[in-house]
Amino acid sequence: MKRLALLTLLLTGTAPALHAEPWLTGDGWIALGTSTVEDEDLWFGGDGTWRTNWDGLGLSFGAFGTLGREHETYAALSYSLGSTRYEIGNPRPAYDQFARPLLSDVMLTEALQRTDTGYSRLTDGTITQNNYLPAGASYQRSDMAASLHYVDDYNTAILGLGGGWHMGDWRVEAALEYVDGDSSDANAKLQGRYMLGSGEMSGTLSYNEANDAPAAMELAYRHPLTNTISMTELVSVPFEEPEDGLALVGANIYLRGETSLDVSGGYGAGDGLASAALRFEF
Repeated sequence: MKRLALLTLLLTGTAPALHAEPWLTGDGWIALGTSTVEDEDLWFGGDGTWRTNWDGLGLSFGAFGTLGREHETYAALSYSLGSTRYEIGNPRPAYDQFARPLLSDVMLTEALQRTDTGYSRLTDGTITQNNYLPAGASYQRSDMAASLHYVDDYNTAILGLGGGWHMGDWRVEAALEYVDGDSSDANAKLQGRYMLGSGEMSGTLSYNEANDAPAAMELAYRHPLTNTISMTELVSVPFEEPEDGLALVGANIYLRGETSLDVSGGYGAGDGLASAALRFEF
């Protein structure tokens, strides 16, 4: 059922983007690709959210991950008034809306192996555990979000907060998550982005105690190589387990409009990694 739900959301969500219908707006991307990551030799997936584009009652839905076991889907009834939006159902966690690891944009399949680093407990639990089915509500504005979810089978409540600010030439984002279940733990992260030369440098620190993972650091630099090629160099290192770190180089080769061929490769936990995908941004 989850496979069918993700496929339906992705396919139906692309139609409004392709035809530019004003009543539905989307933000994200979908792709078809192949990789050397375990169980992901051929994959279809992405990361995106679609919302009705009017004040009052509406809907939002989205997905993160790939068809199969490793994905999370979102669907909620919403109420919008200007830049403020309330959602109830299974909205995207506030923690995942800010200071997001850039790894998911460079090599999605590897990011899905590392959801315990920099992602919400809800995302990590849904992808790694059985019957992890959250329900909740969220409050969102352009530069902040708050959400509260409950996972009945695990008797766990998760409160998330996130926000972003422009500080001169910097964009700073932060998120905090409190998890109350068998034990009480927290996740937290801080990200800074800065224009450097023709590209953007980003640095992210994440504290992942609620996900039972070590704190980690991600450094990335995204920059244009030509008019049609964008490059990303990325390093992610867990402080207590540096041998499990990774280093990647990725390229987005734009073919036409928002369609690109994405290729990436590098090393993670001592193993070689490679991925290639045809991607559409919306």
